[in-house]
Amino acid sequence: MNITSISPNFQTYKSVQYNKANNKPFIQPKYTNTLTKDTVSFTANPVHTSNMVTQRISDFVAQKMSDDMGRLERLATNYLDMLEVIALRLKDDGVTFDRAYCELHPVKSPESYTSKIIRSGSFKVPDVIRATLYVKNPYDLSLLNEKLLPEMQKRGYILAQADIRHEELMKRGYLTPPGGNPETAMVYRLPDLDIRLENAGENIQMLPPELRYSISKPQLSGYEDIQMRLVRQQDKKKNPVQHELIILFGPNYAHAKQLEYDRVYKFLREFHELHIKFSDEILGSHSQKASRYIGLIQQMFRGKVSEKLFLNAKNRDLYDLTDEVPINFSETDKKMFESYFAGLKDRLNSCYKEEEKRAKISDSAYKQLKSDQRHDKTLIKKIQDNLRETIEYFNHQSGLKETKD
Repeated sequence: MNITSISPNFQTYKSVQYNKANNKPFIQPKYTNTLTKDTVSFTANPVHTSNMVTQRISDFVAQKMSDDMGRLERLATNYLDMLEVIALRLKDDGVTFDRAYCELHPVKSPESYTSKIIRSGSFKVPDVIRATLYVKNPYDLSLLNEKLLPEMQKRGYILAQADIRHEELMKRGYLTPPGGNPETAMVYRLPDLDIRLENAGENIQMLPPELRYSISKPQLSGYEDIQMRLVRQQDKKKNPVQHELIILFGPNYAHAKQLEYDRVYKFLREFHELHIKFSDEILGSHSQKASRYIGLIQQMFRGKVSEKLFLNAKNRDLYDLTDEVPINFSETDKKMFESYFAGLKDRLNSCYKEEEKRAKISDSAYKQLKSDQRHDKTLIKKIQDNLRETIEYFNHQSGLKETKD
């Protein structure tokens, strides 16, 4: 493996700044007159502020994406054509392709594109073009290595290269290479492949050495797949368009993935949009307890819904089993759900009270703090209401509108 160092995409400035007039340091509090929105102001004449127009930075990104949509759609069509041919060729190996499913969203929308940039903090979005293949038994990694990837290469698509930090490789169970310093920021330039299958390490011998780093673990939700990003071999651009490919067990798993996203994941993900960050990990602090309540809510829906959805779908696609683990919430579950959110709201209020006491802040900063607090209270209520609907949805699906313990 080649080890190269990387420079961060964004400069990080120290919180201690210097007053040029007296060369003394001053500490900038959290809530001050700083840019807190995804906006930037433009004016032809800086003296006349009446001409100023405020625009969101993401609007420019979305517009650029929209302008390029025609070309991306053509690339996506060629990509789907290629996958359809390969699926037919490997039909006897359990590979299938659902064109109708893949054509629902073959190109990431401008809104989704900018949303991912905001969430990740990086302008590099690896799944602009995406598609899905079904493989009856993805645990057979020899199919991936000896047939699927070679078929793609024959048609001009090869695995893209990705920067993988050594910390990430160590989380996957790989040691830092000889001579590597764990305290030094390093990345490895490796094929962009992530095999998130249960016990996939048992089949690691089916992969060549350069691909063995890619075996990781399923998601905490129990979700399993193989992800990869490909580029066209003839594309000579410095940053070629990447084509994502997801390998799933089959159509039932694809349905479970979408249902889990619609009913669970997209709501739990909104906790990341809270303006206040519960970063204080001191045991017993308001911040630590708030984080704990969020963790309990996430754990409840992973265990009660996500894990069961993916297990049932996997059993149908991989083993042709029709029996399903029931998904429902008892009255006790509902009471616990309500208590978790009550605790979270209480701790949120306490955290904001601490912010007010922490430092003397300007009137405008105080207004910003109160605005953030209203936003967070509204967002938590929205998450709670949506998850309540999720509970009722699955209880209705199971025929148990009022479940008992």
